[in-house]
Amino acid sequence: MYVDHTCKTTADYEADFDALRNKAGSTIVRTYSVIDINVPKYKCETAATILPAAMSKDFKVILGLGFYKKSKFYANRADTQEHYESEKAALEPVLSSKFAPYVYALVTGSESLYRNVSAQELLPRIRDTKETFGKRVRRIGTVDSWNKFQDGTADDILTSGVPTFLYAKVSPRLITGLR
Repeated sequence: MYVDHTCKTTADYEADFDALRNKAGSTIVRTYSVIDINVPKYKCETAATILPAAMSKDFKVILGLGFYKKSKFYANRADTQEHYESEKAALEPVLSSKFAPYVYALVTGSESLYRNVSAQELLPRIRDTKETFGKRVRRIGTVDSWNKFQDGTADDILTSGVPTFLYAKVSPRLITGLR
C-alpha cells in the first residue's frame, strides 16, 4: 500500500522486483499481511497481487498472516482472531492456484511477541496455519524481533515442534539498547 492508501498493482510489484534484482540481486521478498487492512476502507489483496508478479519475475515471497492486538499503534486493525481469519480466507484461493510454488514461507504474526501477543496466543495460530496450508507450503512459522527469541518470550513456540521456519528481525535500536 502506498502512503496515499492506494493499493499496489501487479505491475508495481514487477517494477519493484526488477529494481531489487538489479540493485541488490535479491529474489526473495516479505509481506506483512496477505490483505492489508490497516485502514479498513482501503483493503489491498496483497497476496493476490504480488504472487503473479513473483511468478512473472521468478521471485519467492514470504507471506505474512497478520495477528495483532488492538493497541494505540493498531487502533484501526480488526481484532486479532477476526483479522487472522480474514487473512486465511484471502490466502486459500491463492494457494490453490499456480502461484503456490512462489511462496517461500508463511509467517503468522509480524513482531507479534514484540507487540505483547503472548506465545500462548500466537502458537495456536501458527499450528492452524500449518494444518491449513502445510501440504502446500513447507516453511511455516513466525517472524519476530530477535530479542523475543533470545529472552525466553518465544520458548513455547521454539520448543513446540510446530514451526518449520523462524525469521528473526534485527533492529540496531534493540542491539545498542538505545530507545
